[in-house]
Amino acid sequence: MPLVAYSDSEDSTSDGNSKPNIANIPVSVKGLKRPRKRKLVEEDQSPDLPPLPDSFHDLYSSAVRSSNQDDPSLHAGRQRQIPHIEGQWPTHVYIEWHPSRSETKILTNILTDIGETLPPDVKLHSLLKSDLGAGLPLHISLSRTLPLATRQRQPFTESLQTAVQESGVKPFTVTSDGLRWTANYEKNRWFLVVPIKKPPGDELNRLLRATNRVAQKYDKPCLYLPRNSLAAPVTVNGRQPSTEKHGGSNTVSSASEVGLGEPYSHTYDDMSAHFHISIGWTLEEPVANLSEAIVDKGSQGAIKLELAIETVKARMGNGVFINIYVLAKSQLLPRDAAHECVCEDALVHLKSYKYSSVDKSLISRYILKHYWNGFVELLPLWLAPNMVTLLGFFFILADIVLLEIFMPDLVGPAPSWLYYSFAFGVWMYSTMDNVDGKQARRTGQSSGLGELFDHGIDSLNCTLASLCETAAMGLGSSPKGVFTALIPCLPMFFSTWETYHTHTLYLGYFNGPTEGLIIACSMMMASGYYGPEIWTQPVTDLINCPEIFGDASVVDVWIPVIFSTFLFIHLPACVINVVKARRAQKLPLAPVFAEWLPIVVFTASGTAWLYSPYSTLMRDNRLVLFCLTMSFVFGRMTTKIILAHLTRQPFPMWTIMLFPLIGGAILGNLPRIGLPAVTASVELWYLRGYFVFALVVYFRWALLVINSICDYLGINCLTITPKPAPNQTASTEAANGDTTSKAQQAMNRTSARKME
Repeated sequence: MPLVAYSDSEDSTSDGNSKPNIANIPVSVKGLKRPRKRKLVEEDQSPDLPPLPDSFHDLYSSAVRSSNQDDPSLHAGRQRQIPHIEGQWPTHVYIEWHPSRSETKILTNILTDIGETLPPDVKLHSLLKSDLGAGLPLHISLSRTLPLATRQRQPFTESLQTAVQESGVKPFTVTSDGLRWTANYEKNRWFLVVPIKKPPGDELNRLLRATNRVAQKYDKPCLYLPRNSLAAPVTVNGRQPSTEKHGGSNTVSSASEVGLGEPYSHTYDDMSAHFHISIGWTLEEPVANLSEAIVDKGSQGAIKLELAIETVKARMGNGVFINIYVLAKSQLLPRDAAHECVCEDALVHLKSYKYSSVDKSLISRYILKHYWNGFVELLPLWLAPNMVTLLGFFFILADIVLLEIFMPDLVGPAPSWLYYSFAFGVWMYSTMDNVDGKQARRTGQSSGLGELFDHGIDSLNCTLASLCETAAMGLGSSPKGVFTALIPCLPMFFSTWETYHTHTLYLGYFNGPTEGLIIACSMMMASGYYGPEIWTQPVTDLINCPEIFGDASVVDVWIPVIFSTFLFIHLPACVINVVKARRAQKLPLAPVFAEWLPIVVFTASGTAWLYSPYSTLMRDNRLVLFCLTMSFVFGRMTTKIILAHLTRQPFPMWTIMLFPLIGGAILGNLPRIGLPAVTASVELWYLRGYFVFALVVYFRWALLVINSICDYLGINCLTITPKPAPNQTASTEAANGDTTSKAQQAMNRTSARKME
């Protein structure tokens, strides 16, 4: 039903006898014959055209400003229920529906048949077409007409957008349910309506509750009160058509009638019986024969309508249309969206995101920077930066495949080329990881998704590149091999934790991504030239310092050096930077240390499982499968932190993927609690199941997050997003629902200045 066209401003005041627009009135010219009007049957034979987008309809308001004075003759006898007040905006929230040509024909025929049953002095007014014969949009009301002050428009819109979004409603479909009569709240108009059946997901009730909560927040009346608060129902020939105040009439109840003293409750009765689409109205109360005609039409199944609902809209005054929420943009329920940091309130921070990093490495600054700048020029401009990152990761995956084929025991010796392949793969990964940001700036594709994708791949790589290092040193599935494969997870987690609080990635004078990878590649090449047995030789054969190293081999000092570097250099630096950031923001320090829970559980559970004397994983050489599984577990854990950092959401304290790791630790230590140890076969199948679970959960989550960010920002992940031409900006904004005219924007700015 179209909203009543009352003016909003005294600037458009008329005397009530405004002249018609003669440009829109067909005229006959002397000497010319007016063409015969085509028959209705011929018109109906043409197929329905594809529906126009909502943004197009919003550009052309069906309402026409007529007068600020209450003149019922201008509105077919209707009287204004809300008096016109300058600066006040009558607001209505609704779901709009544009019936097709065939649907309009069905509804028109029904109105014609029912109109013939009326007395000559009673007219059934159609809501399907304007006076000029143009089709009008119909709607399902989600609010009464709410008078808002100018200063309330923006906050009301924002509150409504949040409430509708948090309702968790996805696109849905509703169907019609016959015909009936419904009176408005004042019982001075009766509407012929098409009732709407309750959708399976109860979406209409959920949207109604969302809008009613916002209306009550602004001390406005709610639509469709609880049954125990409603006035006596209107009866027609012993029937109770409906008891609600009609959503389309411009009326408002007092606060006492609505019960605004109590907060809106989710326990309100089911209001499904009240939702409808109005197709006609009359000022006369329906009589018995008219009610019977309605029943006959409904029982014959004359109306079988199906509406696809994707958008909730609001109208303020005469012609200001707002797409409150396009339901198709969200694929998550609100709790899931908030939990995964991809609800709209979270994603909005991506639009103002700016990458920040500090790299103090002298090698990066004076040597590798020139190498990276030259390398990026070799990349084609059609190559997306995220694809550059992914290609670098493919080098690591290729090394893992070669390792499993040619050196599955992780001891060797293997062919020399395999060790060189490890070094080349790690170096190319490092190169791609450092030039992806430069490629983003070259192609104009920089976004928060780039940092998330980059650090997500880094997290996946932690246990895989180090697996190549384990094999290059010939450590195998030994305690030292397990340590070498999993130790990079610790500095990676704490660097991510530091970035979350400081919003800056800090790399010191000696850091893992630069100097650490250079050392790893050098060791891999040394293994290719001398063989992996070089690392079991005494350190004094390489460095003549017997008073320091004694008879210890490189492998003997490997673990103390690596762990000490993390414990006494990397971790303190991260903690110091976080403490500085928290103090600068005048925030407490204690809560940040509780955020270590995920890495404590990850490290403790993994250690308890693998190092247990009752576990068979190390003995049976299952380290590759374990590291592949931990790649997804650790990748999910740290990437969630980066996502929370980008979207300014609470620190993610847990991931479901840690539960099977705890279960593995228990499974590997059953004899410690008095239970028999599991067989090697059971433990292996448990690990295989854990790998499949981690794989599915990780990729489902990754695709969900990437698609949500890409949809929100209007970008592509692995391909270059074309930039719109300047003359396409206006059409793009309209397609996204930004249909506010320049004049309206200017008026909004003027109102804002007045408020200030």
